[in-house]
Amino acid sequence: MKKKYIYIILFIISLIGLDQLSKYLIVINFQNNEHYEIINNFFELRYITNTGAAFGMFNGNTFILGIISLFLVFYIIREIKLNIKNKLELYSLLLILSGALGNLIDRFFRGYVVDFISFKIFNKQMPIFNIADIFITIGVFMLIICVIRSDANENNNKRKRGK
Repeated sequence: MKKKYIYIILFIISLIGLDQLSKYLIVINFQNNEHYEIINNFFELRYITNTGAAFGMFNGNTFILGIISLFLVFYIIREIKLNIKNKLELYSLLLILSGALGNLIDRFFRGYVVDFISFKIFNKQMPIFNIADIFITIGVFMLIICVIRSDANENNNKRKRGK
């Protein structure tokens, strides 16, 4: 196996391990919906079980969301193998893949996703999330940057050819 792929696999396993360890620590130390305030009226750890997607959408559809996640995982793996143009794009997909796998593990082995990071902003409760969700969000933002850069480079090349 190529050295590059070994590094990629170790990176993914490390991120999934961090996600699963954080969830395990929450599960063994908290009861469902129990919370521990860290910064008064701003940040707390609150253990909830999520049978839906992001922000509680599609609640109760764990199996369907698991199947969709599985297709996403295979698609991302295919993209990593065939279409990676630079390191930023690679790491963005690796973050998304690791987050998707972390939540997929929860869906298939627990029947729900463990969420526990909770913020209140202006006394309004924000959606509760986990480490895998952070990986996915950062990966998506990085991927957006890749797309914007790619479009900008393509436009520059068109202008140069047109002169």
